[in-house]
This record gives sequence, C-alpha cells and structure tokens, in this order.
Amino acid sequence: MTQSLEIPLARPVRPPLFGQSLPIGTLARVAVALVAAGCLAVLVVAAWLPPDPRGYGSHEAIFGAWPCGILLTTGLPCPTCGMTTAFSLVMHGRPLAAFVAQPAGVALCMGTIAAMVYSLHLAVRGRLIQVNWDRIGPARFSIGLALLLVLGWAFKLAHGLATGAYPVR
Repeated sequence: MTQSLEIPLARPVRPPLFGQSLPIGTLARVAVALVAAGCLAVLVVAAWLPPDPRGYGSHEAIFGAWPCGILLTTGLPCPTCGMTTAFSLVMHGRPLAAFVAQPAGVALCMGTIAAMVYSLHLAVRGRLIQVNWDRIGPARFSIGLALLLVLGWAFKLAHGLATGAYPVR
C-alpha cells in the first residue's frame, strides 16, 4: 500500500520592495543634506525664473544661456526643450501649463521635490530605508526614464504641430 504524497507547488518568493531601515553615519547624513540642498537650489531657481510663454526658452534667462541649437536649426524642439519652463511653471503653481510645456519636465520636477524631501528626512532622521532595487532593476529604471523623455518629446512635438507652434520660423 503506497500513499501518494502531494507536494504543493511553491510560489516564487518575491522579497518586499522596501526593507528595514538602517542607521547611517554622520558623513552619509552630511552627504544627503548636500543632496537636499542641491535639489532645493534647483527648485528655488525654478521658482525665481519667469516661465517663458512660448513653452520653451526659460533657460535663456539664466546667465544669458543660448537658445536651443536644434530648435534654431530644424524649427522643431529637442527632447529636453521645455524642461526648464516646465520646472518653472510647476514652481509657480501652474501644473497644466507645465504639462503642455514638457510632460517629462513635470515628472522630473516632482521627482526633484520628492528627492529633496526624502534627502532632508534622511539627513534629519539618520535612517536609510532600504529599497530592493532587484525588483526594479537598472534596466527597467533606465528604460522607464528613456520612455518618459521620448513620450514627453512626442507629446511636445504633436501638440506643437497641432497648434501651429512648430516648426518655428
């Protein structure tokens, strides 16, 4: 007489996205405080900068920067055209206008705000929240960032062509 043993199929174990928080040293706290200060500096400049009504070109007000060479040459925006304007518009409380200027710029500005808050929290509290980067992975992160930039550029091109803003003459 034989007994049949049924072995339940095991599901693959997926570790959680966030792990335990770990204490960090004084030098690391100073480093993340500098990251928070850098993020704050970017956001303060964006808040100080008047957004260009064209939806691009706000960077030209910073130390007399030149206009976008691709825009001047082709009449069409480059993948980062409108980023500074989008940052400025977000910081001036105009998220819809910022989205029209450059959708990827809105996402990156929100990411900068989140990085500043998290870095400041980390510097003050001194505990690092472990992120399981194996769940995200550098390839997924890079592809996601590239996709964000390409889709933002595609939206900017499509919107500009539909409204007659592009090609610039």
